[in-house]
Amino acid sequence: MNIYPVSASNVSLPLFKGRILFDVSMKGYTSLKIGGAADVMVFPKDENDLIDIIRFAANKGFPLFVLGAGTNLLVRDNGIRGVVVNLSDGFKEVSWLKEKGLSRGWAEAAVGAGVKLVELVNLCRDKGLSGLEFAVGIPATVGGAVFMNAGAYGSEMKDVVEKVEAVGTDGRKHSFSKSSLKFSYRRCELPGNMIITRAHLKFKKDSIEEIKKRIKEFKDKRKSTQSVNLSNAGSVFRNPEGISAGRLIDESGLKGVRFGGAQISEVHGNYIVNLGNATARDVLTLIATARDKVYQKTGILLETEIKVFGED
Repeated sequence: MNIYPVSASNVSLPLFKGRILFDVSMKGYTSLKIGGAADVMVFPKDENDLIDIIRFAANKGFPLFVLGAGTNLLVRDNGIRGVVVNLSDGFKEVSWLKEKGLSRGWAEAAVGAGVKLVELVNLCRDKGLSGLEFAVGIPATVGGAVFMNAGAYGSEMKDVVEKVEAVGTDGRKHSFSKSSLKFSYRRCELPGNMIITRAHLKFKKDSIEEIKKRIKEFKDKRKSTQSVNLSNAGSVFRNPEGISAGRLIDESGLKGVRFGGAQISEVHGNYIVNLGNATARDVLTLIATARDKVYQKTGILLETEIKVFGED
């Protein structure tokens, strides 16, 4: 029988080195600043900590949810039952495995899942390594970006991934080659319930000045088209083949439409923003409205890119 809710009285992890928090508001851990409380949030320091919490949760029958940077995520208003695993305190190492390959024009790094994507972009820039410039404006961790096959401006994470290391719900370490992950638009086929701990990424040598130039171009382009200053979760819908979801929403007359404390952005139709006091229900209502209106007008049924978790 499952034990609910998870609380200090039924969590015992004597070997766990990281932090453990209880009754944690998810508003502080999501870019939308929305969401009820999680029963417990754990911050593993390393793979041994992660394996410890996975085995504990499995033995107790507690659901396990892995949190990346909290972007591209909507947590429902009654929060998350079970254990939220937050990798932000650990998994931040960057090991240059084959930097000697620079003489042949490339380098490979093993990057912890908790490393912020923008930090890795800057590190690569300073080393004169190209391939990740497109990601400069994506507010994600490396683990989340690989899992979602994050992309922009014609490039995706799959273009630099060589291998992924992960820990399964069996508490064992696994490794997956790029080909086995079968990357596609905004997803990879990582076997069920795996938690990415490290990604092996390959970059090409290039001029630092050229890399800086591309980064600036991508920053400027994002600023001119997606400069959304209010709290948001990024793109809400996947782009149907050959057309922008934002354009479909714009052409359906939905820019600026509000429900409660949420609004379809006046800047970018594929963003929903928190005006300050939005609830998850407000956002979900706008998601349903946009899908219905676009379908009625075009016959295209938009698929959500944003992930929704928790209880109503």
